[in-house]
Amino acid sequence: MAEQNTQSLDAAVEKATDLAHQAIEQTRAEIARSQALSQTEADLAQAIEQIAEEHGAPADE
Repeated sequence: MAEQNTQSLDAAVEKATDLAHQAIEQTRAEIARSQALSQTEADLAQAIEQIAEEHGAPADE
């Protein structure tokens, strides 16, 4: 009986560990996407500012 409980607990711990690893990987992927979007946004803002300066207008108008 004790061995069966131990096996059940081991299986539960393994499943929880697998789920935790999946959550970590998903979080890392979301962070990477967020960082890429932030960089793209910064690049776009810089490009807009440069275009506005080339055309003699402030970028925020």
